[in-house]
Amino acid sequence: MTESLFDEPSISRQWVLRRLQQALTLDLAAGALLDGLARTCARSARTSMDDLAEAAHQRAATVREIILDEGGTPYSSVGLARACSRAGGFVLGPISLIWRPGLRLLAEHTLQEYDALAAQLRSAPGISPDLRDRAQPLFESAQQGHRLADQR
Repeated sequence: MTESLFDEPSISRQWVLRRLQQALTLDLAAGALLDGLARTCARSARTSMDDLAEAAHQRAATVREIILDEGGTPYSSVGLARACSRAGGFVLGPISLIWRPGLRLLAEHTLQEYDALAAQLRSAPGISPDLRDRAQPLFESAQQGHRLADQR
């Protein structure tokens, strides 16, 4: 049986850290977009937007903490993307015909990102069970966000 490159624990760990960085970037930008939407969308949608934004911010904080605990350095270059995302959400908020389908796509992409992370954590050698346990609530939060966005 041929050994895979990803069977090496140090390489596997690097891929998990990379996946965590992707999830962090996604949630930072998504949280900012949802903050912008919440400011200008219809009143009936504001609570949902605030809930989705808060969930994204909480996931980002947790992922940042996990990256630091694993000895990585979180990306620091997402400040401009967050500002643009927030401004874009602010501009699009009144036009629900545009942002509602986008919200579903964003929630689906977020769920896929955390599903891929969970799959890597289950199969990657050299990953502590503690890290797997810490990542499970992130996946559950993305699932809940997907259900909420699908209702909008």
